[in-house]
Amino acid sequence: MRAVLVAGATGATGSALVNQLLADDHYDVVHLLSRRTTHWRDHEKVIEHILPLSRIVDLTVRSPIAEIYCCLGTTLKKAGSQAAFRAVDLDAVVALGRWGKNHGVETMHAISSIGADPTSRSFYLRTKGEMEQALSAFGLPGLYLYRPSVLVGERGERRVREGIGARVLTAFDWLPGSDSWSPIPVKQLASLMHTLGRENRPGRHRIGSGQIQRHERSERDITATSNG
Repeated sequence: MRAVLVAGATGATGSALVNQLLADDHYDVVHLLSRRTTHWRDHEKVIEHILPLSRIVDLTVRSPIAEIYCCLGTTLKKAGSQAAFRAVDLDAVVALGRWGKNHGVETMHAISSIGADPTSRSFYLRTKGEMEQALSAFGLPGLYLYRPSVLVGERGERRVREGIGARVLTAFDWLPGSDSWSPIPVKQLASLMHTLGRENRPGRHRIGSGQIQRHERSERDITATSNG
């Protein structure tokens, strides 16, 4: 029995990922860590764990978890302060990684950001860089750190800065090497996480925004070939 855990399932990327995992016969159980119940609660594969992020340490499961998919994330505006933002995008993610290490999890997947750097002058990029650094220090058998550019897609909240950023980046997508900065649909990121999760390779892997873009093109090529 292969069981996985998704944290942040009610967000845009997490929701897209859960739908893909539930449709995949490779997975028998999908644990959802959330602060509120989800619309998947009655699905035969789903086990919900309703916990505030500050109590991740209290998470208990009856069977081993093979993979953790961390899709946690907020905005500074929604969080209300830098400290509250770090509590989600750094503290909760690191706590989940520590839980995974202590419970024999094989692989963890976490969403970071293009430009993440623990020494950055940008508060956002510095926080993401510190998160990557902390997860790497745990020595998990497998760690995938995804560094997308601006994510676009349906969300439960309006993110004005991301919307503006997506339009600005799209305007310059004709420049050489601009694929690394092009906006990325959340379903596209979720698809790559699902694909790499099935491969389950050991070691630390940084997945850049350009690699995520190339995954979309390869998926389109496969679809076109199948339909041809």
